[in-house]
Amino acid sequence: MKYIEKQAPPAGLTAYCRTPGATYQGLKKKKALYKVVKEALANEQGYICCYCGRRISGKGDTQIEHIFAKGTPVYEEMQLDYETNLLACCDGGKGQRSQGTIRKEDLFCESVKGSDILPVIPLYRECESKFLFSEDGEIVGVSKDAEVTVKLLNLNSPVLKNMRKYAIDNYSLCPPADWGAELLRLRKRDQAGAYEEFCFVLESYITTYIHAV
Repeated sequence: MKYIEKQAPPAGLTAYCRTPGATYQGLKKKKALYKVVKEALANEQGYICCYCGRRISGKGDTQIEHIFAKGTPVYEEMQLDYETNLLACCDGGKGQRSQGTIRKEDLFCESVKGSDILPVIPLYRECESKFLFSEDGEIVGVSKDAEVTVKLLNLNSPVLKNMRKYAIDNYSLCPPADWGAELLRLRKRDQAGAYEEFCFVLESYITTYIHAV
């Protein structure tokens, strides 16, 4: 999980929120505006999933996530709150599930979160320090709230674990000449405004096992 610094909402969303009776379902029906909001969310996150860090494009592989479930009455008024409740999330493996390549129990992120409230969310500045990653791609929560978050999002799904391990293994095949410079690269966006997929996983690996500073 990588800290997300929220930006101002798109002007079109602000205008729509002033419409009497505005709802998230109503936003989805405004397809052009819905696409704008989804792209804006993905862009401010550097085109990685708000929870697992997989690459997202802001288009078909991306969905708008509500930190506080939109179907829960107590959070109904937050369903369009861009700055405190809306994020961009991957499909949680649903595409692979529909193709029969992964099991239902291997789904992750929003696909399994439901209406649960996460103890650790990417809007907390300290969220990145709450998790460590082993060389085999396993995510470990360093506190009880982080452990609960890992479980609620199924972040140790074999699918995610294998993807993280593959990313880490690339360093064994082609280690950088300067680990410090690699850390700096991982902390920056590329020219397209995107972070490296699983950038925070790789940062954790380098600082934990390579001891770069």
